[in-house]
Amino acid sequence: MTRLLTLSILLLTAVAFSDERETIRDATGKVIGTATTSGNKTIYRDATGKTTGTATTEGNRTVYRDATGKTVGTATESGNRTTYRDATGKTIGTATESGNRTTYRDATGKTFGTATSSGSGTTYRDATGKTVGTKK
Repeated sequence: MTRLLTLSILLLTAVAFSDERETIRDATGKVIGTATTSGNKTIYRDATGKTTGTATTEGNRTVYRDATGKTVGTATESGNRTTYRDATGKTIGTATESGNRTTYRDATGKTFGTATSSGSGTTYRDATGKTVGTKK
């Protein structure tokens, strides 16, 4: 469950800093949700349009909330590294950017995924290199 929450937060974080509506797809290309940013707030919706959560950014810190408004995690940026914490403040992972590639690691430092940007899209892969999703 923690790994699923971590992956979800990490995948959606990249979308949080866009200035438009982003479409999120699974590995087969099926639309699984959208993220729409206005100012410092991003609203996440599932494929049916139901709000699933929000992200609000102030300075170098983003707070993630579920559909009821309950805080579920945070992300804090420092240089090319972002640290993700759950609602209790426990570190659940990091993301380190290098060029057009971001490497995601769990709390133990083990790589569990990457994101590679190309043009206007991003491809997300798990630790084995298998594509797990895209955004455009």
